Amino acid sequence: MIAVISFPREAAWTLANVLHAAWPESSVVRHARYTNCFQPPEALAYALGSFEQTVVVGSVRQVVSLLDGFGGDLRGKDLLCVDPGARWVIRLAGGDRAAELAREVQAVLGATPVLDGTGPLPTDPPPPNASPDVPEDAPVLRVTDQEDPGDGDLLVVPRTLVLGIGASSAAGPAEAMRLLTATLEETGYLRRAIGWIATVEGKGGHPAVRWAARCLNVPVEEHPAELLADVTVPNPSEGVGAAVGTPSVAEAAALASAGVGELVVPKRKSAGTTIAIARAALRGRLATIGLGPGEHDLLVPRALAELRRASAVVGRPEAVEAVASLLRPGTRRVALPAPGAIRTNPGEPKDWPGAATDRAGALLDPAGAAATLASHGHAVALVALGDGSGLTVPPGAYDLHHVPGLPTV
Repeated sequence: MIAVISFPREAAWTLANVLHAAWPESSVVRHARYTNCFQPPEALAYALGSFEQTVVVGSVRQVVSLLDGFGGDLRGKDLLCVDPGARWVIRLAGGDRAAELAREVQAVLGATPVLDGTGPLPTDPPPPNASPDVPEDAPVLRVTDQEDPGDGDLLVVPRTLVLGIGASSAAGPAEAMRLLTATLEETGYLRRAIGWIATVEGKGGHPAVRWAARCLNVPVEEHPAELLADVTVPNPSEGVGAAVGTPSVAEAAALASAGVGELVVPKRKSAGTTIAIARAALRGRLATIGLGPGEHDLLVPRALAELRRASAVVGRPEAVEAVASLLRPGTRRVALPAPGAIRTNPGEPKDWPGAATDRAGALLDPAGAAATLASHGHAVALVALGDGSGLTVPPGAYDLHHVPGLPTV
């Protein structure tokens, strides 16, 4: 039985009904609505928990976001996502059976199957590390915060831009938004990529800041003037420093909220406001997983989910090898030997195949390698045999999760 669910949008409801009509005896259809308790999270959890095959008609970004918080096991499940425009069908989980279901969706809706991380849709997979033949007109998944002229592309817009605003007491409510609109048209950055507004402490309630927050539907973050005064900016102003205690408001506030980021649009001025835009660095994810002494097919679902989502798996060779069969195709494996196992004989290379080094060329231990990859935005699983109690990593610009690999008894 196939679960066909749609997220709240009239076009999605229509497509879900069309699919159900094509499979009247082998499918059930459910429509998520914001007006009752059956909303997208409940709809997806219901389908994945009750059926082996699920087709979601809705935004792929929303589906992927909901999967991040899904606590169940996706092994043996087939999951497809169809965009509400019936342009693409994307396989998010499953193997050959899911590929066949994607072809059926294609036949019913005319949607184009998209190559994805679980493997190509043709029956015969390519050899390891081979690039599949992609049609010239195949849609391309692009992650961008700028206007993209690509025709037929799937665009994912991360909300990683920070709008810094400085406003004088004479600035009108709409002045900052007028300046922002002109700036976005000139620079090509997308309005929907702005994730939050930053300003100096005490200006969060300014009419221009409040109006911009309302128009953009984003939160406002305030920073003390003394903190902003320590932020290095390209366009400081002595006059601003004398007036508010910091030589920069818009640029410094945007950078302060961006953390490890960069200023992508320097200060722009109108009569009563200044704005600047910074791009926050994407935060990585680091999960430490204890694999137990053996029987790694008995890993708890959360550990399996972390291994499946990881773009890189780091650990001693025996630990990385133990989980190799559980990883997605293309997952980077970084196997680092114990220090005594490194070859140091004259004439032999000092590095180890697949090993990670710092900028000085020194060999990193598994924790150091995992932290380095995560701090650069990767999703990393740090694995070890045993209960994982010895897996410790330094704090950094990443989300840290400790996962027991085996259920406790």
